[in-house]
Amino acid sequence: METKKTKICFVVPSLDPGGIETYLLRFLKHTSGSNFEAVVIVRSAKKGSLEENYKELGVRVFRMPLGYFNPIKAWNYYKLLKKITPDVICDFNANFAGLSLRIARFAKIEKRLVFYRQGKNHFQKSFFRNLYNDWSKNLVYNESEQILSNSKASLDFFFPNWQNENRFKVIYNGIDATPFIENIDNSILKNQLNIPVDAFVIGHSGRLDPAKNHDTILKVAKKLISKHDDIYFVLCGLNTEKLISEVRELGIDDRVRLLGYRSDVPNVIQIFDAFYFPSITEGQPNSLIEAMLAGVPFVASGIKPIKEIIPLHLHQYLVDAFDISNAVSVLETIKDDGVCDIDDTQKWAINFFSPEKRFKEFLECLQKNNNSLA
Repeated sequence: METKKTKICFVVPSLDPGGIETYLLRFLKHTSGSNFEAVVIVRSAKKGSLEENYKELGVRVFRMPLGYFNPIKAWNYYKLLKKITPDVICDFNANFAGLSLRIARFAKIEKRLVFYRQGKNHFQKSFFRNLYNDWSKNLVYNESEQILSNSKASLDFFFPNWQNENRFKVIYNGIDATPFIENIDNSILKNQLNIPVDAFVIGHSGRLDPAKNHDTILKVAKKLISKHDDIYFVLCGLNTEKLISEVRELGIDDRVRLLGYRSDVPNVIQIFDAFYFPSITEGQPNSLIEAMLAGVPFVASGIKPIKEIIPLHLHQYLVDAFDISNAVSVLETIKDDGVCDIDDTQKWAINFFSPEKRFKEFLECLQKNNNSLA
């Protein structure tokens, strides 16, 4: 007799390329064939560019905006949950998962989880926004059977006393290293991008977003390009092509390549000689992890979520997110001297972020029987 599959509903803000959406897609690919059925609710009416990737895995996708406090949308959301009838719901909307989880309780979904994947609040503060945020976070705390995060720093920000409760758990990202360590001919992509084969390429991967600090990246690029004839910058990520006017204004468009969204990020990263990642805030930076998996030396901002995921001896390559002079200096040191222990860092990263380990932890949380709040 065939065992009934557990039905798990994942709730995400969108299906455009981002940390949440990429993480969940990787998890579902890795666990394909496991004894659960995945359903995804997108809290946006817009069709994201990753939606077809999810559907190719056999995942049912429902677009259902919930809003902040709209009774009609809340009722439609409730009816959708009753139609889907999941055994488990896991919401990736951090504090704004509160209303979703309260509705899930009314819909008799006994196992309710939330997964925080950001380092702090991502909205402009105002009295009413703060009021709603506090109310929603309180709902998250009261309605969640388990509260997960991809960093200790995130939980420290949202729930300062989290270590006193067993239902909080940190699960670091899992990433398959194989695409990042495959031998490729770097000259092919460099030729396609009109970059000399012997150029020193400094790269960044990340969507165009204030948190990614592209303004500082371009200022550092301006400084380095003015000093070195062989340095080129490559920026890839959703909407990065929109930086073209800023690049032209700085007069560096001949040596900066803006690639926009790329589905071949592992190949792009492997043409980098250094990775520059001055994020202002992060949950846990997939892009920086990918650079370590590819064995690329890096300079990154010294924010807590980044310090948490790299070995202590590499903290010398962390700088203030807005410190242009220091970033230039450290990148020049890497260009001149390299990083002697980069192979050890790569081996460490491959082991630490192993999807076999990290995705197993997440799957165990989703499948563990614990209905104490139901």
